[in-house]
Amino acid sequence: MFLPNVVLAKEINLAEQLSGRILLQVESYGRAWYVEPVSLRRYYLQNGEVAYQIMKSLSLGVTNADLAKIPTGPGQKKDSQLVSRLKGRILLQVESHGEAWYVNPVNGLRYYLADGQAAYKLMRQFALGISNADLKKITINDSQIVQDTCFNDVAYVAYDGQTFSQGYNADQILALASLTKLMTALVLLDTQPDWEKKITISQAAIDYPKVYVGNDPTSEIDLASGDQMTFRDLWLAMLVSSSNQAAAALVESTGLSRAEFVALMNTKAAQLGLVKTIFYDVAGLDAHNVTTAKEMAKLAFQAFSLPEIAEANENKDYNIAAVDILGQPKSIRVLDRNYSLQKFGPDAVKTGFLIEAQRTVALKKNGNIVVVMHALSMPQRNEAITKLLALDSQ
Repeated sequence: MFLPNVVLAKEINLAEQLSGRILLQVESYGRAWYVEPVSLRRYYLQNGEVAYQIMKSLSLGVTNADLAKIPTGPGQKKDSQLVSRLKGRILLQVESHGEAWYVNPVNGLRYYLADGQAAYKLMRQFALGISNADLKKITINDSQIVQDTCFNDVAYVAYDGQTFSQGYNADQILALASLTKLMTALVLLDTQPDWEKKITISQAAIDYPKVYVGNDPTSEIDLASGDQMTFRDLWLAMLVSSSNQAAAALVESTGLSRAEFVALMNTKAAQLGLVKTIFYDVAGLDAHNVTTAKEMAKLAFQAFSLPEIAEANENKDYNIAAVDILGQPKSIRVLDRNYSLQKFGPDAVKTGFLIEAQRTVALKKNGNIVVVMHALSMPQRNEAITKLLALDSQ
């Protein structure tokens, strides 16, 4: 009867033990987290620059006189009570130029945070490795739009354009993988594209996936630098075969930089009222692209309401009549390989997969949207779809 309270006490105790520490998630690519000493909640330190900004935002103002009582090296004079009280805190030197300092809770010394590079060095120097099981015991903060990479369950929801139903973990922030391309498509449509415009594939577009996954295989078609085809052809390659290179080439064709295009994606998300959705890349290869099942359903409802997006799925096996760099004809196959989804008879569908995202899908049928995120297997994903579509048919 009292077990939940005992568990809660243990979780609080671990957060207190690790108060002010920087933790490295050893089972998840060494992602770094900071345990804020006042709230005892953890904050995700995506990289050095983000760490620097997060830490400054959580800082406590300190006078020069008090700061001087905290040593920068062993053997220096110190105010033991003050050091004990401020261990793990980020201090902002309010009487100077707002310099930031980190008081290491292990040795009680303060370290200057000059910039993102200094923050990154500090993250690596003082970090403590932690398992997912233990990290999960420390509550994540509710202000960052980030995935809790300790999450190990599925999330899903149904949406009819007004009401959500059958939600399960539907507000959990999760990576959306190639479901990102639905937002990419919406922003591309806002540019009023010329569908017959000839686009030449750049080497930068070919190399785009390597920025995120190195030489690991990604979802692509047989594109090569110098190939030429229409905007329409690449549109189908992006939405049907989920080609990341096609997404990069389409974005290049707008004349916008990738950063400028991503900014438009985030502006569009805000316009759609998506407050737990953020994008960092145009194809979904960046696991920091996140949303929730509910917000993904709203995005998919908007995207699939447009025929240019919804009707792309009708081209399940399509051949692009391209021209290669030598001017020779080249046929490139665009194939929808989501065979297990086709049995559901969807009006429109988009899928995605990353290790961090697991299996994701947004599907439209009979005017309703179903979204499944972080399914740990294909059977689990399809079982959730079956459940949600059965509800829609009632």
